Amino acid sequence: MRKITLSEVLDAADLKGFVTFVVCRTIPAFWIPAHTVTFLLPHEYRVLMAAMLSICLGAILVLCNPRS
Repeated sequence: MRKITLSEVLDAADLKGFVTFVVCRTIPAFWIPAHTVTFLLPHEYRVLMAAMLSICLGAILVLCNPRS
């Protein structure tokens, strides 16, 4: 068995892609406003809005996948 280093794990995880796409683009442009709207809704509609946001997350992940 060979020893796996932390730098190998970080390279395999594609942290640069994570930071540039997720942290710099989707969080400020989509998730913060979406959750702001969600928590402004009455309690009865928050679960429905959370379900809609999970569908949006799936669509974002499928449409922006660089490997496809």
